[in-house]
Amino acid sequence: MEDMSEAFVRALCAVHGYSIVKCEHDNDGVDIGIRCKGKPCAESEILSPEIEVQLKSSYSRITQLHDGSINYSLEVKNYKSLIENNRMIPLILVVFHMPTDEEEWIEQTTDWLKIKKCAYWISLKGRKNTANQKSITINIPADHRLTKDSLVSIMIKISKQEEL
Repeated sequence: MEDMSEAFVRALCAVHGYSIVKCEHDNDGVDIGIRCKGKPCAESEILSPEIEVQLKSSYSRITQLHDGSINYSLEVKNYKSLIENNRMIPLILVVFHMPTDEEEWIEQTTDWLKIKKCAYWISLKGRKNTANQKSITINIPADHRLTKDSLVSIMIKISKQEEL
């Protein structure tokens, strides 16, 4: 299932010509890196901003709430990687919310390819540690859907050295 989240992110990156770096080993909770070419906006302070991503896919560990946000049950070991403050490259969690029926994951015709459903992103940098042993439920706001436009916004913030 993790391949579906990676395919979704790769499709968004392809639209903007962003490079993807696949991590050979899951070191420090990083599955892929995304790199933007040049400066994403005139106000950018750094060239070629990068972000690291921990990818998750699920249909069973996600609860869609009435306000459009989601609750996701994240393993504590992953949470601890994501809350670290002293990373050189920012790290976000991307959760791909999949349909329960495997037959609905992808639709294809001669004109289009549709990857269902959607993904959400969040930075957990600086959050408090947890005493939980197994998992922790995190809420991801509805306005944190990962889209081709929100990916550009993320890269702009990084290029301006702003917090996510």
